[in-house]
Amino acid sequence: MDRNQIKKALAEKGYDFSMLAEVMERSPSLVSKVAARQARSRLIANAIAKVLDTDIRDIFPDVVEYHHPKATSNSEREQRKEQLAKLLKDK
Repeated sequence: MDRNQIKKALAEKGYDFSMLAEVMERSPSLVSKVAARQARSRLIANAIAKVLDTDIRDIFPDVVEYHHPKATSNSEREQRKEQLAKLLKDK
């Protein structure tokens, strides 16, 4: 989806960029820039996907870094680091 399609889909649900920005305590400009691919924010991209009840990959198919889950907790991050260290040590 491009910026205008995202804007239209949000409007169909009764929302706009400024409402999303206010609730997320971010600037409307940043929300607009993320939708237009002029800035990156996984947090905002995920919020847009959640509001539109659509997979983030369908909204942002061109932003590959949004397609992979991010470790959300410190324990998950530590586990991933341990796996990475083991992988690199074994090679």
